[in-house]
Amino acid sequence: MLLPSLGEDVQLGMLYDARTGQLFADSSLWSNDIVNTKQELDDKVQNVEYTYTETIDEARRSIGLNMEGAIALDLGMIKAVGSAKYLNDTKSTSHEARVDVSCTVIRRTRRIPQATLAAMQFDSKFDDDRLTHVVGEVVEGGTATLSFTQPCSSEEEVKNVQGSLKMALKCLPITEVDGDSKLNNSSHENVKVTYSGALIEQVTGIEDARRVAEEMPEKLGEQLNTLSFKLYPLDLLDGSARRHIRALDASLVSDVDAAIKSCRDTLLHLKELQELDVFRQSFPIIKDQIFNMESVFRSTMTNFENIARHLLPRLRDGVTDYDASFNEMRSALALFHQRLGIVCQFIRKKRTEADILTETISLLLTKGFENDLGAAKPPSKVVNGATRLLLSWSGKAISQAHHPLEMKVQASDLGDLSSQDSDDEDDNDEWFESQQSVANILESCNVLLEQKSRCHTNVTFGVTSVEKAYRPGKTKRVKASLGDILLEKEGKLLIVTGMLPQKPTAPSVTVIEQSIKVDWFKDRSEEQDQAIPTTGFKVTFRPMPNREKDGPLSSLAANESTQYISCGPDETRTRIDRTNLGTKLHDDCDYEITLTLETIVGSSVCSDHVIERTKALPSVADQMIRYHQANREILSHAPSPHISWELCDDRGTPTLYLGLTVIATRMCSDPRFQKEVAVRILDVATEFDKATPAADIQDTERTAVAVFAGSSGHGKTTQINAFISFLLGGKPSDSARVMVVDDRLADQSGSVTQCVMCYRIRPFSPLFEGKTLLIVDTPGFGDSRGWRRDAFTTAAMSDFFGTVSHVNGIFFTCRANEARTTFLSPISTYVFSLFAKNIEHCLRTVYTFSDAGSPLAREALRRLRWPVIEHREVEANNAWFTATLDAENKAKVRDWWMMSVKAQDRLKDMILRMGPEPTDSSATLSRKRITLEQRCELVERKILQTADDARSLIAKLDSLAEAVGKAPNEKILVMEKKVFHRDISEGLYTTLCTTCNRTCHEVCGIADDSRKARCVAMSDGKCTVCKDRCRWQDHKNATFVIDVKDVETYVVPDELIQEWNNANNTLEGALLGAMDEYMELQEELRLDITYLADLTAEIKKTAIMHDPAALINYLECLIRTSKARGAPAEQLVQLTTAKNTLILIREVKDRGTRATTESRVLINVLGAVRKEMSKRMVMTASRRQKEESKPCTMYNNLLQTMPEEIKEKAPPLLERGSWRKWRQGALYRENLKAVIKLVKVVLRDGGVVAAIAAQSVNLN
Repeated sequence: MLLPSLGEDVQLGMLYDARTGQLFADSSLWSNDIVNTKQELDDKVQNVEYTYTETIDEARRSIGLNMEGAIALDLGMIKAVGSAKYLNDTKSTSHEARVDVSCTVIRRTRRIPQATLAAMQFDSKFDDDRLTHVVGEVVEGGTATLSFTQPCSSEEEVKNVQGSLKMALKCLPITEVDGDSKLNNSSHENVKVTYSGALIEQVTGIEDARRVAEEMPEKLGEQLNTLSFKLYPLDLLDGSARRHIRALDASLVSDVDAAIKSCRDTLLHLKELQELDVFRQSFPIIKDQIFNMESVFRSTMTNFENIARHLLPRLRDGVTDYDASFNEMRSALALFHQRLGIVCQFIRKKRTEADILTETISLLLTKGFENDLGAAKPPSKVVNGATRLLLSWSGKAISQAHHPLEMKVQASDLGDLSSQDSDDEDDNDEWFESQQSVANILESCNVLLEQKSRCHTNVTFGVTSVEKAYRPGKTKRVKASLGDILLEKEGKLLIVTGMLPQKPTAPSVTVIEQSIKVDWFKDRSEEQDQAIPTTGFKVTFRPMPNREKDGPLSSLAANESTQYISCGPDETRTRIDRTNLGTKLHDDCDYEITLTLETIVGSSVCSDHVIERTKALPSVADQMIRYHQANREILSHAPSPHISWELCDDRGTPTLYLGLTVIATRMCSDPRFQKEVAVRILDVATEFDKATPAADIQDTERTAVAVFAGSSGHGKTTQINAFISFLLGGKPSDSARVMVVDDRLADQSGSVTQCVMCYRIRPFSPLFEGKTLLIVDTPGFGDSRGWRRDAFTTAAMSDFFGTVSHVNGIFFTCRANEARTTFLSPISTYVFSLFAKNIEHCLRTVYTFSDAGSPLAREALRRLRWPVIEHREVEANNAWFTATLDAENKAKVRDWWMMSVKAQDRLKDMILRMGPEPTDSSATLSRKRITLEQRCELVERKILQTADDARSLIAKLDSLAEAVGKAPNEKILVMEKKVFHRDISEGLYTTLCTTCNRTCHEVCGIADDSRKARCVAMSDGKCTVCKDRCRWQDHKNATFVIDVKDVETYVVPDELIQEWNNANNTLEGALLGAMDEYMELQEELRLDITYLADLTAEIKKTAIMHDPAALINYLECLIRTSKARGAPAEQLVQLTTAKNTLILIREVKDRGTRATTESRVLINVLGAVRKEMSKRMVMTASRRQKEESKPCTMYNNLLQTMPEEIKEKAPPLLERGSWRKWRQGALYRENLKAVIKLVKVVLRDGGVVAAIAAQSVNLN
């Protein structure tokens, strides 16, 4: 049998008792000298072995200690010392991660030889019945163990930490470790390290462990400690020494081992329960309860271990009664397990109790409760009349030092336990297992928490474990129950459970005009008032939104702030007529009213709320209607040109048209509209509320100017009427609509507004915010009266800018579903061109006839570069403002009215929030724009005149080209001398005089020019053939002969040439005059266009946008429509003139000073032609005839100076038929024809003149 030494020094020959596991170190069959000198020695190779275990049981098994040995070690029957002392360790917490690293070096094996075993010295030892075995072999070497433990919070964490530790610890002996396997202080800072070994080592941390682990193999290799030993039975040495040893029942061994482990785990759980903060600090009585249970259980455990320590050896002894001992052991196990179950039941109860107490008390403490638990008497904290409300945590169920289960554990036998189980089951119930107790605690907690939320600062709340207090009206203290509410007042504790202020009965309310009367009753008993005195009542009130009755501009929210009125404890009535800020109550508004009871410990819950609605005050519109009814006779007869008040109902819904007083009129300053009114300023309802003054129109601080512009028929006038009605508080329930702009007699196809109408409205209501509004209604663009009316609107706006010094906002009104850019483009262009850039940020958009969808006009306006920004838009639908309302469907009418009012309120905010912008820049801009249009009309006539002159000039140039091409060609026969070249045979040469250009010697034998002095034609260095006897150096060899012969030829007589030249001079003379006049007109036109370009540049710089192209398309549409309707010629001429004016403006805008390019080109072209004509006119007839047959570069030279856009469309360069002379151009006649084509190109595609002239003249 091989056993581990467990750190003991086991020597050969020692005797051993296998029943108890006891070694007898002082008893042997041989003397030490004989055993040690005659031993067999087997040296081993010093191999280092490492083992890693994660539990004590695993460590014990790894060294060869079986379950019986482990039980003997736990019961103290055997001991582990030295290097094996770690086997005695127990867990310090319920969840503990553990790794043991053992290093073992085996040095040698010693054994008793056979001869020694056969020759025993002390035979008498066989007579001792205690001895069963002898140590016959020992294994020696060195071993040491490093133990790493770390407390954890759960079994899952134990597994994770153990895995991490084991991976890291496998690298301990290595100096350099990599990655996550490295064991360091930062990753395992809570690890506890211990050392077990024969050597003395100081190990207190990771660094010491690393050092020891590195040194262990070397140091252990020097040790000769006993690691294990082998036992021989004594009957092997002497048959008479046979000992009968029984084997223990495996199930019994397992049960005992499990019981011992359960004992230790249970004691650990009890210890942990005592250390819980809630028991240690707040409920020490429960901690004592647990300690007492631990003491009883520890006694029970000791008793069980003593029984096991006594019976297990007897069960192995073959002499004792096995059955009796076995049954006794089983009974002890059964009793222990029953007691263990009771303790485990106790532990579960205490854990549940700890969780409930911790959760409940932590909740109260986090809510600001004071903690007086653990004190026999709560410390008094009453200062300056302050009071305290305390929750009691005392009572029989929670104040026992000895738990009922403790008595069951102390029962002496199983019968006592079973009888107690049947008799006292109800006594074992904890307070938290009683539904009534839990309900009391929860109710008291909720009551105190709710009371604390309503309590003032001089009342404090807490928890206490005090056991006794007074009941109200009693003089003797009584025991407090768990969950009681205690009141500490004037140093005295009162039990006030159920007496805290309760929810009062809802008050009764009565509305009196703009005030509300509130009445209530007292509900508390005399006893409640004595314990917790009433200090007063508080009536709270706040306005409440009512979607069915409130107006669309109601700013009330669901969480409006609450106002209150404090009343004395004896009062039962109050009246609400103002807020805490001193302001009056809202009219036509719901008010929520509640009652609250005030006591020394705070207020009660509010009563059920009561809602009443205040009376509605009359609006300005309603007052105006009543004012008209009272003064109908006076208001209906206003002197001219003022407008009377008028109430009519001829269109379904009664409508009151307010009276208008003319305060200023301005006639149109444009000569085209001298007799028409341009601007009219009217004061609205002058007679009404004369105490409200109107600010001056020029006052930028107190007068806000809103300009409404847009297309005819897009609801602009209706929008203005709806906006003014909104400002005056008009509602569908009013007896009549209130309007300002009267559109009853207006032509629906035209604009309602005939001039710029300015309606001055005094600040009649708070909506005006104290400002006077000037609502400007401009005539609509694009109505059936055509272009002339649009021109008047432009002129009228110019006069408006000179009348009103500032504007706050410009509102472009258009239908929400208008998606046609062709229709919106001219209107937006007019608005853009009317206002200077400083007004651009004032531009806003009002979409009329809006519905739930996104306005289609938004995308169309965005394409037109109108500033479409969300915060600059208003979507309005004024359907409720129609002539006839649906009286049967009031909900629908209310919805449309609310939609309209919200839009008008947004519009009002825009007007009042935008600052004033001066109109002086816009006035200057409009004057320049009118000047531009007028000058363009003049320039247009000049352009048309130049077009006619150009057509005449082109015809004359064409006639000249034809005349030049008809030179005289009738010829007569005459004789002339002509020179011919005659080639000679190859290899022969002639002598050629380069001076006389003649052949001096036809066949010369001297082929070298430097030797020509030897030619036969030479004499004394000079030629004998030449007339002037030229030098021989002037002669050279040639390969041809020059011959001079008489030839007959035909020529034109001089008198025909002279006649042709006279005719040309006549045409050219007339043409020169026409050209001079044309060039003078073109120069004037160039200067005019230059002026227009400068003026346009100024307009572009000043205006928001200057785009005539959109208006041109608009006029083309008007022209087509007028033609289709058969409009008179005068109207078509007017529209065409307007279109030509805009074309001219467009060209000047797009081209700037480049618009004069056409005139400059024409002047340059005609100047070049005039120069060439003048040169030829002074020539003689014969020279003129010859000149006409020569190539001319006039056109080619002109083309090189042309702008690129003209070059691309002009005729190409003229070329001569001969390739040698193509650069010299064509004949003069062809040049003139090319110039004519060039002039046509310029007039057709050159720019301003071409654009205008092309409308009436076809130059092709």
